[in-house]
Amino acid sequence: MKAFSERVDWYKELETRKWKLTWHFIEMSGIALSSFVLISVILIYGNGKHLQSVLVAFILILGVASLCLAPAIYSGAIFKRWHIQLICLGLGCGVGVAAIAAILLLKLQHGHT
Repeated sequence: MKAFSERVDWYKELETRKWKLTWHFIEMSGIALSSFVLISVILIYGNGKHLQSVLVAFILILGVASLCLAPAIYSGAIFKRWHIQLICLGLGCGVGVAAIAAILLLKLQHGHT
């Protein structure tokens, strides 16, 4: 059981490895970039119906949040290791689910035209 408690304590520490902070910064920037690309695809191919504005607003919030959190994660002085893992996982999954919703929305819009 000592190994488990050591691992939990390790995740409660601040991240100090520079390569890992750089990796998470790139990851958050990629999430932001993919959300903005997804917004542009929706606006280009969508027709403005069927809750398109709500989906665009949701994706925009995810993109702005990940763009604002990327420098804070890179600094390494604010978030602990488990915070960074949850932030990256949550925002990444949010953009992934929004991409699936965007595909279904565009399919719905182009199916009725």
